[in-house]
Amino acid sequence: MLAVLFASYGKREAEYDDGMPLAMNMFQKFSAAGMCPKCLGAGKFKQIDEEALYGDKSIAVKDVLEGKLQKIPTWRNKIADYYKHLSVSPDQTLASLTIEQFIALKYGSPKTQFSGVNAFVPVGDHTYTSVENPTPRQHLFLYSRIYAEEISCPKCNGSGLGEMAAHTTIGGKTITELENMYISELRDFLVNLTEKQSSPLHGEIITKLDCMVDVGLHHLSLSRPVPTLSGGEIQRLFLASYIIAEMDSIIFVFDEPTIGLHEVEKEKLISIIKRLVERGNTVVAVEHDENFMRAADYIIDLGPDAGTGGGIKIFEGGYDEFLTCDNSRTAPYLSIKKGFHIKPETRPFNTSEVLHISEAKLHNLRDVSADFPFNVMVGVAGVSGSGKSSLVSDTLVPLLKQALKSRFVKDEEDNVEELPAVDAKLSGYENIKKCIVIDQKPIGRSRTSCPATYTGIFDRVRTLFARESGMPAGLFSANSEGGCRVCHGEGVVRHYIGMGNFLDLDCEACGTTGFIPEACEIEVDGKNIRDILDMTVDEAEHYFDGKDKIICEMLSTLRRVGMGYIKLGQKTPSISGGESQRIKLARELVKIRKSSDVLYILDEPTTGLSFYDSEKLMELLQEIVDGGGSVIITEHDPYVLSNCDYIVELGPGGGSDGGYIIATGTPAELKMNSRSIIGKYIK
Repeated sequence: MLAVLFASYGKREAEYDDGMPLAMNMFQKFSAAGMCPKCLGAGKFKQIDEEALYGDKSIAVKDVLEGKLQKIPTWRNKIADYYKHLSVSPDQTLASLTIEQFIALKYGSPKTQFSGVNAFVPVGDHTYTSVENPTPRQHLFLYSRIYAEEISCPKCNGSGLGEMAAHTTIGGKTITELENMYISELRDFLVNLTEKQSSPLHGEIITKLDCMVDVGLHHLSLSRPVPTLSGGEIQRLFLASYIIAEMDSIIFVFDEPTIGLHEVEKEKLISIIKRLVERGNTVVAVEHDENFMRAADYIIDLGPDAGTGGGIKIFEGGYDEFLTCDNSRTAPYLSIKKGFHIKPETRPFNTSEVLHISEAKLHNLRDVSADFPFNVMVGVAGVSGSGKSSLVSDTLVPLLKQALKSRFVKDEEDNVEELPAVDAKLSGYENIKKCIVIDQKPIGRSRTSCPATYTGIFDRVRTLFARESGMPAGLFSANSEGGCRVCHGEGVVRHYIGMGNFLDLDCEACGTTGFIPEACEIEVDGKNIRDILDMTVDEAEHYFDGKDKIICEMLSTLRRVGMGYIKLGQKTPSISGGESQRIKLARELVKIRKSSDVLYILDEPTTGLSFYDSEKLMELLQEIVDGGGSVIITEHDPYVLSNCDYIVELGPGGGSDGGYIIATGTPAELKMNSRSIIGKYIK
């Protein structure tokens, strides 16, 4: 729609006005008329170090083409096609190639299916040292430093658009500048635009932007890549598209749509969903949010517990009746009888001993200075896009990593070296013995990874089985001697079905266990190794009681962070971000044992948790602080923030309207602070 607006009302710079009418496709980066001719609309350019690839002209063509490329079925045929149609011998040196043959080797040729070696060079510095003495025939990609750097396209400056779009404006701004604005900022710009305000198209664009603002997407830009959006943002984008279409008689099913939203944004979302219902639609939502449940016309409660302790319908009916349901784990928290526990007093702290950030300017932060007291629980609050992540995850965490070095702990699955350098100042970190950052990134990279392997429990389990049976511990590992020879311990066999797709079928050789029969024949107290992996944390804690104290300690901690229902052998891809974070927390708590002078940084740890589980998690975090530790927790949940000792609130809005610290203090102080937005929701 912006492209049509620019085609209709755009003003061209005089030197680029050829007298021909503007067309919509001139403002679309993936159309032939609109794309940048250098990057073909991508906005990025792969700059290859051809000297590293082809500088040594004495090497043979096969040294470049054969090896890794030769192992890919589709490339084998293309390479053969190159040899045949360009009359090239594999043993020819690069120096002996004609200009046509050499250009075809690098960039491909219309005479063949071969698209050139350059098309295959991956971005980045790929150094492989697995083979110490490579032979000449071994592929250069595998055993040399080959550089292919992805840079912003120098011709279009990363926009992906051609000359006409770059020199046509509305209100003095190009379409790229409008796409890169925050949605709320773009909406205000178009509302105040004096040019062509009467256009129906102009009004329709504003209507769509209003809808995206209403569903809490004001802090995004139109150019933001969809894969970088969170699950909740994608849900709300989906919701916005249906609201705009004004459809009825549809059943909408949402999975926790309020995740990642501030209380103010939740109110807007609930009112929008009510409008959907009033229009004649049906909405089914899986939710833990209190206000969402209060607004619901009908409630179904499942439980009473999680995992094998759940699966039973506890209640079905209206909200008022639900409050009287004694069997529910949720209803008591919504009633006056019980409610979520709020600690009566906040902990005092020494104002002269704080972690202090100053001159923070990353993203939308406005030269922010902030204090994080030690030995208390600090909550970081603010609406979506207000700068919480910019301050904590993107500024504080890299600064701590730089300052603490080996005392900084991040999940080993993450590359800590990738944390960016930040232009801000940090002081007061001298007394921190260790900093542990626990985020929501997935745990485990291999297909056989599971909570048992990630937490280290499984090493002790295998040792126990080896000791009891007299067999080697490797027999009880799906990645070692005990792994099924057909599926390699995965329990399923992957079949390639073309176009990069695979079909997973149950492995008949092992019956999906992932183990050879000899491993499953050995039992300890009636359970074999597969039975152990099929146990939930709760079941395993009972089974290992008296067998292994360290295993029981880890299982007990997993239960206390609300993970009693997961199975020890559950594949990590099926574990959510919130669950991953709580498993990481449990593992670190067992490692540390004493929390004195340890700083924990958590990002929305109650995501996906019921009131019951949130309260249990908060009890554990309070124990960490009582033991002399410090906790910094980014949260929207008013119950969690009400249990903090000190709150740093950013805002007042998101995107260009945020980036300031608008309030600091205890929960009681924020409740009395007129500048605070979260204050009125504090319990």
